[in-house]
Amino acid sequence: MRNLIIYLFLLLPLCTNAQESKKRIRLNAGVKVGFQAITYNDPTFEIEGYTFNENTIQSNKIGYTLAPFLRLSRGRYYIQTEAAFGITRHSFDFTDTRQSSVSDIEPNIPEYTLKTYCVQVPLLFGYEFIKQEKYGMSFFTGPKTKFVFTAHDEQLFKHFAYDDLEEVLEKKTYYWEFGLGVKIYNVFFDFVYDLGLTDASEFIRAPKVNKEFKTRRKDNILSFSVGMIF
Repeated sequence: MRNLIIYLFLLLPLCTNAQESKKRIRLNAGVKVGFQAITYNDPTFEIEGYTFNENTIQSNKIGYTLAPFLRLSRGRYYIQTEAAFGITRHSFDFTDTRQSSVSDIEPNIPEYTLKTYCVQVPLLFGYEFIKQEKYGMSFFTGPKTKFVFTAHDEQLFKHFAYDDLEEVLEKKTYYWEFGLGVKIYNVFFDFVYDLGLTDASEFIRAPKVNKEFKTRRKDNILSFSVGMIF
């Protein structure tokens, strides 16, 4: 019995050190690539009498992201930030409500397509509710800021009366991110939804005739990514 007590006493510091090692603050780095699609929340969009409504077709084209990141973790909790370089694409097809329904001529449907280049920077707070050596699952959430390189965006307006239309985009927009992550060894998969908090657009203008058309829309982003953490 005395030998057993001595053995347990000697083993106790090893167990304590193992528990403490799990709670040490760790700094990890990684990189991920992904796909994303944008939908707009309650947009107000009117150009030359063409109004965004239930008949407007939104085309959710796929965009791409590449993101290096840093993660600071302790136990099951972590804080993560990243710089996601991305390309977003979207288009709108407007119903021409000004065409007569008895016209024999097929109307040209006004269309607007947009391609932007941006950097998305979140600050995420995560919790690993499953944490095993070979696999794990986590939930994370936090604010995100998107910086748009407005000087390099690509816009195309088709079948509108004005041939010089251009949209003035907000250079900075804010989101709140919700995500679920699955990790297998050092490989992980993230499923993310970003809720738009601020407007992505200021207005659309026709410089030649000095006209402006008011817009208001918050874009929500649904994305999937795969990456590695080191």
